[in-house]
Amino acid sequence: MHRVFLAIAFVLWGAQLLADQRVDRLAQAMHLSHVMEILVQEGQGHREELDETLLDNTGGAYFEAQVKDIYDPVWMQKFLTDAFEAGLSVAQLDQAILFFESDLGQTIVSLENSARQAMSDPAIEDMAREAYESVERVSTRFELVDEYIQANDLVEKNVHGALSSDYSFFQGLDVDAQGDDQELLAELLSQKESRAAETEAWLYSFLLMAYRPLDETQMRENIAFSRTETGRALNEALFDGFDRMFNDISFRLGRAVAQTLRASDL
Repeated sequence: MHRVFLAIAFVLWGAQLLADQRVDRLAQAMHLSHVMEILVQEGQGHREELDETLLDNTGGAYFEAQVKDIYDPVWMQKFLTDAFEAGLSVAQLDQAILFFESDLGQTIVSLENSARQAMSDPAIEDMAREAYESVERVSTRFELVDEYIQANDLVEKNVHGALSSDYSFFQGLDVDAQGDDQELLAELLSQKESRAAETEAWLYSFLLMAYRPLDETQMRENIAFSRTETGRALNEALFDGFDRMFNDISFRLGRAVAQTLRASDL
């Protein structure tokens, strides 16, 4: 009987090892380490904005060190790999790896990361926004980007994530005061329509720029993958991982702002 238990444990351990290897392989195919580098850079821009708007530019090295500690790329990436492991079956991991290791998958990842990094420059973001506002809504390129956004429910999911992240930030900022959560929720929800409009404009601007080099066949293949069971599961896992990650980051940022304010009062 003891040997049976050992055999079962070995089989389970082996299966877990194979799943972990698949998760790591998918993370590598999706260039998640590069995505985290981009998010860390964006985090520094966010730090400057918080320092200016909430700290009157008094955060200094103390606040900078806190934000640097919060935006730990290894810790951040683990939210996504944990979400992959929880949300995708072994077969789905294999199918996702097959897509993202393909020439098209690698092209899509590279285009998205390059566009995301480029849009950190306000001038390039303005150019992308102008291109979106002027593009013909009946053009094939716009219709394909629109179909991709609708297939992945990107506007609604991003708005939900942004509002949840904002809620976490204010909880961190007010962690000791224990303010009225219902009032905070009502205030955030009142912004939902305007946030949706802003999110929609950013998404279309971003994807129209990112996917410009793709031809119609490539775009349709990308959309087709999104509509598969694996594509839907991966999309859910990505949003779950990002939402958890940004909620945690936002709470810690709010707490860092509060701590910096208290330190400046001493």
